[in-house]
Amino acid sequence: MFRLGLRLSLQGGREALVRLATIVAAVALGVAVVLSILADYNGYQTLLDRPCWECTHGTPLNAGQSAGTALPGTGALWNLSDDYFRGRTIERLDVAALGSAEPVVPGLQQLPAAGQFVVSPALAALLRSVPADQLGDRFPGTQAGLVGDAALSGPDELVVVIGHTPAQLAADSGTEYVTRVSNAHSDISTSNVYKYGFGLGSIAVMFPLLILISTATRLAAARREERYAAMRLVGATPRQINVIASVDSALGALLGTLLGIAVFQLLRTPVDDLAVTGSRFFPAVVDPSAADYAAVVLVVPLASALAALWSLRRVRISPLGTSRRATPPPPGAWRLAPLLLGLVIYVGPLAVLGFQNKSTSGPSSSALALAELGVLLIMVGLILSGSWLTMQVARVVARFVKGPASLLAARRLADNPKAAFRAVSGLVLAVLVGTAIGGLVPSVVAGQNAGSAGSLTHVLQAGFATGTQDHTKDRTTSTAGLPPQTAAALLGRLRSFPGVSVVPIYSDAGGAGGGGGRGAQIAACADLAAVSAIGRCAPGAQDVKAQFSALFDDNLLSLERQLPLVTAASTTGSIDLSALDLQTVLVRVDNAGTLEQIRTLLSTYLSANGVTQPPQTFGEVGDARAGELRAAERVIEVLVGLTVLVAGCSLAVSVGGSLVERRRPFTLLRLSGTPTPTLYRVVVLESMLPLLTATVVAALIGFGTSLPLVLALVPQRAHLAPPDGTYFALMGVGLLASVAAILTALPLLGRMTAPSNAQFE
Repeated sequence: MFRLGLRLSLQGGREALVRLATIVAAVALGVAVVLSILADYNGYQTLLDRPCWECTHGTPLNAGQSAGTALPGTGALWNLSDDYFRGRTIERLDVAALGSAEPVVPGLQQLPAAGQFVVSPALAALLRSVPADQLGDRFPGTQAGLVGDAALSGPDELVVVIGHTPAQLAADSGTEYVTRVSNAHSDISTSNVYKYGFGLGSIAVMFPLLILISTATRLAAARREERYAAMRLVGATPRQINVIASVDSALGALLGTLLGIAVFQLLRTPVDDLAVTGSRFFPAVVDPSAADYAAVVLVVPLASALAALWSLRRVRISPLGTSRRATPPPPGAWRLAPLLLGLVIYVGPLAVLGFQNKSTSGPSSSALALAELGVLLIMVGLILSGSWLTMQVARVVARFVKGPASLLAARRLADNPKAAFRAVSGLVLAVLVGTAIGGLVPSVVAGQNAGSAGSLTHVLQAGFATGTQDHTKDRTTSTAGLPPQTAAALLGRLRSFPGVSVVPIYSDAGGAGGGGGRGAQIAACADLAAVSAIGRCAPGAQDVKAQFSALFDDNLLSLERQLPLVTAASTTGSIDLSALDLQTVLVRVDNAGTLEQIRTLLSTYLSANGVTQPPQTFGEVGDARAGELRAAERVIEVLVGLTVLVAGCSLAVSVGGSLVERRRPFTLLRLSGTPTPTLYRVVVLESMLPLLTATVVAALIGFGTSLPLVLALVPQRAHLAPPDGTYFALMGVGLLASVAAILTALPLLGRMTAPSNAQFE
């Protein structure tokens, strides 16, 4: 039976070879996509499993503590912070070795000595390409080497390790005494989100891929049923038929799996370059494991064999089962119930609970919980109602589109809408999620970049206040900022840059804001004119007291709700600001090069005052949040485009199988005088109507469901922005590829229905 199954597959004529080639191509596509997903997931898992030297913590230094006398002769002083350059984050580690038993960062043989620093390869290239006053001057000393890959999450990461003397580093805020470097796994705050995203993406892609493989495996199922039923009539047992069918399907699946592995190897470069988390992984870790390869090689042929056995269930019951065909009952309107219920549950909470208090940060947790339930019902409802919608579209086409082609196609779709929708059902969820994300992300990003907060995009902020915990006395020693003489020198240098506006904000020495606290601060009304989003003083006022600390909120949507900070009702007075400590400075600058020069200058003063928090523009604060959203959007867009393509391939395979199964009726139609172009139009309509119906309905619902969430998250300046061009490009390419795949099946129809081939078994 094994040999007979192989012979029927390999030597069964042109039809058998075409079917085998189709199965191999479909399975190869599916396997290549699955391996790509597994490769990127393994790269991300490797990132989580790497030793997190950034998680190292030690004993904070007490205020005024002398590193030379109060610390032992082992270990090191450690101060980890972030820096920024043109929107990119630089991990900065300032260290000072205290003895021979120093803790060493992975990727280094030893800590850099005082006056030296080591950088990652990406940062080294950046230092060579930009002027020193924009970046290099921030790092004291000379470059003494490179940081190894063991300390990096990817080839694009920017890292610098700077050596100091113990006395220098002990004076900085946030310095700790450490004796060992942490080897715990990376603590990524969004790890659960990305894991959920990988799982959701895998499901979104696997579902249409399984449909594609199942469709290809069951290609020409009716013809094979007739052949196997004939074998049963001449004495073959059900077990023998199962063996032949399993060998037939498993052979194509196995060959397709091996070809898919080869195709994946050709796709390694684009897979390696896919920045799933916003940055690339090292190519060496973007690779499926041996267990992944083994699972694919075993599971895919087994699943194909089971699908083939399921398709022959009528033959196993009786060899006459293939002749007992009946039109299945039409799908009922009840299938719309979950979809409509899900829309009500989703929109209701966000529309009511989300808008009750627009001064909050967004919808309540109960509203989001109900919205999640609504999304689940919407997804289930779309799958259930797809066949009913296909039937309704077919009836509309039959009624309003005249001609024999539309009548034949509509009759075919209305006769069995479940089978017509099955080939594209995997498309629905991907387009739904993709369009919802495609509408949500640009809307939220546009919302945070609009209005008053958006006008602060090119404003640089730097805070000079510090606080050091004295553990021996259980109190915090704070500084209100730069002393007046130092502040005057800094402001003079800042104002010397052309095209720069400076807004100094001073500590309220006599009020709640003294000592660098979170209370009110004082600014000159004349200076505030340079940054109008903050607000305006009452006419005639010289200075104003306000909660300027709100400017350091890292959520621009939340900051938008608090602006303006200064109004005509704000407390005003007349104070000699030159005698106060400079707590914060805002600098408006539109030139990128000048911006980095000023950031480098501010970093010098911040470091001298013991502050490790680097200066950052409001635009960079917003871009940090938007970057995560856009990274998720890019992944979803790729999945949508890929799913549309897979759905088109499934449809093309389904069309080919349908043509083989309906060779007799199509040939009879042609013999009776039906023109061949009419038959072509029938096939195109039968194929495109379910595809377009699924795409349009899912896109409209996905785009519509993003609106309530946008209104809840951005209540002040909410508007629904369309998805970006990448989304439409991927969708268009996917649909065009689907149409092209369908059109390739039409020549087969012309050859099969030729009058000279009007012979039937």
